[in-house]
Amino acid sequence: MRKLGFFFLFALICVLSLIFTGCKNQQEEEAPRIYLDDAFYYAIGQKDTTVEEAALFNYTKLPKLAYKNLSDITGKDGAYIWLKVGFNLAAEPALKGDDLSMLIPYLHFAEELYLNGYYIDDYGIMGEGPEDPAIQDAGLMAHLFDFPESFINQEEDNIVLIKVFSLGNGSITPGVFVGLRQDAWVTSDNMTFWRTRIYMFLEGFMLCVFIFFLMIFIAYRQDRIYFYLSFLSLLSMFFFSGFFGGDLPWVGFHGGMTYLFFFKFTKCACFFGMEYMFSLLVFDFLQMKHTIAERVLRSSYVAISVIVCMVAPNYSTLIKISHIIIWFALIDITLAIGMIIKSAIKGQKRERARMLLVALSPFLISINTDFVIKTFFNNITLPYYSIFGWALSVIICFLYFSTQYNRIAFRMEYLNQNLTKEVEEQTRKLVESNRKLAHEREIAIKDMHMAAVVQQKFFHAPKQKFKYWDYAVCYEPYSEVSGDFYNFHFDGDKLHGLSVFDASGHGVAAGLVTMLSETVIRQVYEESRRKHRKLSNAIEELNKNLIAAKGDVENYLTGVVMHIKESKGNKCEINISCSAHPYPLLYKNDDKQVIEIQPPIGLESYGPIGIDGIETRYTDFWFDMKKGDILILYTDGLTETMNEKREEFGKERVGLVLKENSRKGANAILQAVLDALEKHSGQELRTDDVTVIVLKRK
Repeated sequence: MRKLGFFFLFALICVLSLIFTGCKNQQEEEAPRIYLDDAFYYAIGQKDTTVEEAALFNYTKLPKLAYKNLSDITGKDGAYIWLKVGFNLAAEPALKGDDLSMLIPYLHFAEELYLNGYYIDDYGIMGEGPEDPAIQDAGLMAHLFDFPESFINQEEDNIVLIKVFSLGNGSITPGVFVGLRQDAWVTSDNMTFWRTRIYMFLEGFMLCVFIFFLMIFIAYRQDRIYFYLSFLSLLSMFFFSGFFGGDLPWVGFHGGMTYLFFFKFTKCACFFGMEYMFSLLVFDFLQMKHTIAERVLRSSYVAISVIVCMVAPNYSTLIKISHIIIWFALIDITLAIGMIIKSAIKGQKRERARMLLVALSPFLISINTDFVIKTFFNNITLPYYSIFGWALSVIICFLYFSTQYNRIAFRMEYLNQNLTKEVEEQTRKLVESNRKLAHEREIAIKDMHMAAVVQQKFFHAPKQKFKYWDYAVCYEPYSEVSGDFYNFHFDGDKLHGLSVFDASGHGVAAGLVTMLSETVIRQVYEESRRKHRKLSNAIEELNKNLIAAKGDVENYLTGVVMHIKESKGNKCEINISCSAHPYPLLYKNDDKQVIEIQPPIGLESYGPIGIDGIETRYTDFWFDMKKGDILILYTDGLTETMNEKREEFGKERVGLVLKENSRKGANAILQAVLDALEKHSGQELRTDDVTVIVLKRK
């Protein structure tokens, strides 16, 4: 199907080319004519130069008849030039004794023609010069001048003088001839039709496309593509009208709108509007990111370009300005086409980009064809193929989006016709899915409850008292199963050590890691104590063992491990090692201060437990506790709990509670911490497990 589409496109372009560049009809080939292309001369005149004065000028041979040949002589700022050409009917006796006509395929900007001193006709309006807003371009139509038999010298030379107002790209093109009136009329009508009036048919099509897409946009306002397409078609319609403005009854000398304003609006403002809509269409259709700053910049550029063109005081200024700013529009169009090509090759929206590229291919081919013809061959008499290419691109987009719309319409019709059946089927599926989900949820709740029961068996505060120590424990899971766990290491009433760990994540996965880790931690700790090894070495061994034990499970641990060494005078020394876990807080009874137990400078530790392939460092350090000192160990669920202002509870608040309640027992201190935490969080829900252990030296 795609190959067929390309074949159709290629065939259509070939057919159009044959139509526009086809051979002359039989009448054109057989009718008698006198061609004048090599007989033109020129002389520079003034605005008020009369034909009698022009007849006395010294004329110079016009080098060639071609696009922009007059502007090469006069410049682009506006000048008056007289053209002189002669013919003798002896060159074609079949023309004698009849009304004749002279056909000039293209003459720009405006002219008056005289035959043997007699005024014949004019095209365009010269006005009072370049500054006059009443001037009017003769347009792309062929210029036909009828010569009455009484004005024609049958045996002697006939002299044609043409006063030309050369403004902008002043030109007279080859193919000028004198022939029978019927022959010249037919040829003129054919040329004018293909160069100007054929675009009228495109006007009606563009209007229909505009209405079609606008109605779809009104129905589906969320899709801006239809808006861009509708106004792109509307602007194209106005732009095309610039090629047959001379035939419009409300433009120029016909009345209503001046030609200068009409040219500003159709050829300038509408062009920049088309470029703007095209760029937005590309961004939205390819679903590419288009920031507000980019939209503002592009909108500002278009608005400035339109305003500058619309306020231009005259035609000459307008041409100079537009020739500069049009390059920025062409750059924007080129960038948009480049994005389409890039997306078609390796973008996420390849199919959309390729469709857009196929739709634009007639326009891209035809605009390059026009560029070659107008630039390298200087041929202005052929139609602008890019207009037909653009129309064909719009047709392809019209067909594509019409198909999309039809699919939506058919789908809506199907849903309307089968709505009850569809709702019943979807309801049945939804009920079945809900039943399965409810069953699975019930199983999950049972599993979670079982996991919580098992975890509570593993982790609970000892039910006995320890010599020299008063302690209290808070163990509050975020969900039914906690990712926090702790261990008291003791013999009888002698407390040897303590460890607190926090597994990443929540729920069953974190709970399973805690139970897997607890056995490994207890074994490593007891072995370390018996062999008098450093706690940091024990954590390193724990890291290796846990990595091997949990396999591909991603959860990891942070933790703190302490070993207590009793000494004389109711004092103790505590050896501690930390692995990416919050440091404990110590209330010193001697100076009534709270300090954070951190390693000395140069002995910092870092890295969690259970992640393979990352660098870790675990160190040992010591601190001592005396009677009345209070140590609090906790997980980050305590300090990172937030209030409605997104403020964390923090270590400072914990230290303040310790100071204010230092004379109380461990249970009272723990309760004070939890009360302060609840007051801080208010109605905000907690997002992590909370474990707190308070140790007070008796």
